[in-house]
Amino acid sequence: MASFTIEREVAAPPQTVFDVLTEHERYAAITPMRKSVLEREGDPAPNGVGAIRVLSSVGPPLREEVIAYQPPSRFSYKLLSGAPVRDHVGTVELTPKGSGTRMVYAVRTTSTLPYVGTAVVGVVKLAIQSLVKGISTESERRAAANG
Repeated sequence: MASFTIEREVAAPPQTVFDVLTEHERYAAITPMRKSVLEREGDPAPNGVGAIRVLSSVGPPLREEVIAYQPPSRFSYKLLSGAPVRDHVGTVELTPKGSGTRMVYAVRTTSTLPYVGTAVVGVVKLAIQSLVKGISTESERRAAANG
């Protein structure tokens, strides 16, 4: 099993960051994702616990199920299919920091490919860094527009 954490300070309030993070349908507009759709709504609808998101970029689509949805501070998902990993769980913690937010995105995952597991985890990390950058940029844009 591998794990990594990405931390970032975002110049936007936690609720704004949480909203951008959980609006999967906008991922294609703010990240390299080509398409993002909701396969099943969660509770609270639409993006809460039990929601299944299908995210398409390169290769097969990723299917993720939301397992924690606690606005504005915590969001977690598990990967159901689409990548050569198992036991993949991502958890995002958002805490106020000054007038902005400290985002901590923690991932634990296990590659299913022998001998190239480190490379697989590296690709996963790059993809999540890109997602964090897109979420941060959009959150800061929204905060500036509302500020």
